[in-house]
Amino acid sequence: MSTSNSASDSAIPVLFSPPSGKLKYEAGDFKRVCRSAPLALDDLPYYLLEEDVIPGWRPPRLWCGWLLGKAALFDIVKRQYPDRICYSRSHELLVATTVIDEFPKIICEVFQIPPEFHHLVKVVDAADNDGKVGMALTIGSTYKGTLPRDGDFIERLKRELFDGKEPEWVLCGMRWGWSKKRSAPKPKTQKTSYHSVTPPIAPTA
Repeated sequence: MSTSNSASDSAIPVLFSPPSGKLKYEAGDFKRVCRSAPLALDDLPYYLLEEDVIPGWRPPRLWCGWLLGKAALFDIVKRQYPDRICYSRSHELLVATTVIDEFPKIICEVFQIPPEFHHLVKVVDAADNDGKVGMALTIGSTYKGTLPRDGDFIERLKRELFDGKEPEWVLCGMRWGWSKKRSAPKPKTQKTSYHSVTPPIAPTA
């Protein structure tokens, strides 16, 4: 799979496409594809944002955020928002799962993120460079866009929660490869039996 910016450009390989020029993914390709990620915040190729660059193909989904894993995310909550954790007799791992599910809501409240951007803040499964899938806190995706770069939301998150670490584009743990677009189904033509047709009614005078 390859693309070019213009007719005069030479074809360039497309990130996350099947290795070695194959036309479809095979067993073991997931780990090989993961080696192309993560990508720096400003290094995202244009064709991963626009669905129509390669006709008939939908690009993989990349999340913009911090891939840390469940334990590290829970540590952030314990450190920054201990009052949000309600411990019980359950194993701490179960408590962590509950708290992490609420993490996006906590962030939207604390950082006063406008409601129209709440859907961008998520905890998702993403793959690292070795093909291991773990939890990431994300602030957008290639499908939905990201939190505004011109505000201070991202800078505050970096500074207050992630020790200044920049968010990166990490590969989705599920939609990690290119996929064929489904063509729109053709409308079904209604077959009507001659004997079932109702004759038109003649207009009255």
